[in-house]
Amino acid sequence: MKALLLLLLVASTSLLMAARPASEIELIKKRVLSERVELLIPKGFEVMTEQQMDFQYAHANSRPSVVFTNNNLVSLSFNYSDNEADQDMVEVYEANFAKGYHKQYKAATFFSEGVKEVNGRKVGFIEYMKPEMGHEVYTLVFFTDVQGKLLICTFNCADRQKPEWEPLAKKIMASLKANNG
Repeated sequence: MKALLLLLLVASTSLLMAARPASEIELIKKRVLSERVELLIPKGFEVMTEQQMDFQYAHANSRPSVVFTNNNLVSLSFNYSDNEADQDMVEVYEANFAKGYHKQYKAATFFSEGVKEVNGRKVGFIEYMKPEMGHEVYTLVFFTDVQGKLLICTFNCADRQKPEWEPLAKKIMASLKANNG
């Protein structure tokens, strides 16, 4: 009986931790991709191990350069691609990505897309919800050029977590600073 109560206590504490309000989730500054990028990342997020990435992206066409996660429930990935990019190309990438995403994810609900200025730089973004493995996933993709190459950041969480994580995802995007020196 004590073991069952302890198990229930641990399970309910884990659920409460996962469902805590966004106002309680602290964002901290991190530098990623060999100091090329600085942005806010939720405190407690850890870099996904190579084994976790092998499993998570086993069937993906491409694999991110680095992924931060809180036990795979919420993730923020960075793909520093080989595609050339500069500030003049951000709008072109946004238009092409939007067209491609709308075509690829016909069952998705798109919330917003476009290009905005973030810390003096153009950043393209696409925000949507799509069905994935029996549930809906909220995604905010944002991208810009970093040292002549395209950086694509992707924030994901389950639909039930969207109310608490969406404002944080947008704060993360708004904190993006690229080192183009």
